Amino acid sequence: MKYAVIDIGSNTVRLCVYEQKGDKLSLILNRRVMALLGSKVVDGMLTQEGITAACDALLSLKDFIRKSKAQKTFVFATAALRNIANTEAAVSEIQKKTGFFIDVLSGEDEAFLTFSGAAGEQDIYDGVIADIGGGSTELVLIKEGKPVQTASFPIGSLTAFVRFVGKRPAEREQIMALRQFVRKMIAEKFAKETTAKVLYGIGGAARTAHELEKILYPASGGAFKTLETLLYRLLDDEPLAEKSILQASPERLDTALPGVAILCEVADIFGCQNLDVCKAGVREGYIQKQIGLLGNEGA
Repeated sequence: MKYAVIDIGSNTVRLCVYEQKGDKLSLILNRRVMALLGSKVVDGMLTQEGITAACDALLSLKDFIRKSKAQKTFVFATAALRNIANTEAAVSEIQKKTGFFIDVLSGEDEAFLTFSGAAGEQDIYDGVIADIGGGSTELVLIKEGKPVQTASFPIGSLTAFVRFVGKRPAEREQIMALRQFVRKMIAEKFAKETTAKVLYGIGGAARTAHELEKILYPASGGAFKTLETLLYRLLDDEPLAEKSILQASPERLDTALPGVAILCEVADIFGCQNLDVCKAGVREGYIQKQIGLLGNEGA
């Protein structure tokens, strides 16, 4: 059985097709469209340009679904359609124009499904999961392999760029203001004494940070002390930043450093020493829930 899952995010609209054999899912197709919906919000409303971009992205993926011979398609949205004032109207118009039903996840559901997807692919015993998307950041505190606290924050790499930076190059003062904002939000949800040794990173921000580290500090092994050094080195050297980001993740020229800044601030707050980049996340958790692989916990 083949299933198609479309994830409408603030940066990208991504299609993944999975094949199920028994209780195992294998990814057989991965396509994305850079829709940048998070940059198409004015006064809290997704603009008509943003609605059109979402429709165009979804329609462009239909042929891939058909060719994959997926028997069922699921479409969900996260912060891109959740954290706007016109969610109902925007979703209704997109559904009408594309023929897809769109499931808008709450922040809490997104955080839980992120944990479920990641834990299904690797051992996660103690630490904090940080899923930094384009428009939101989900944190899941893990103790003895169980999620003990989750929180969703309306700031991601793209919305951070729009709100705090505006245009390249990012400046130290802008990044410090972003970090202070993130610290304040987390302090409102998590007790001050909360700690986690490992930060399990999910999403493009974590992957980009990992790629930048491999380029500039290949022997680091995911140490956050190195990522902090990397962040401020690139802030102080725009040519090096542009060269490195183009090599690591060219579509993230604007959002790479805000994303790394959020990642580093989360690590600093929880006292995380190392970054472990997860291969699975909310999409895997979502499809597992839809086809009944999560059991009662995922209901």
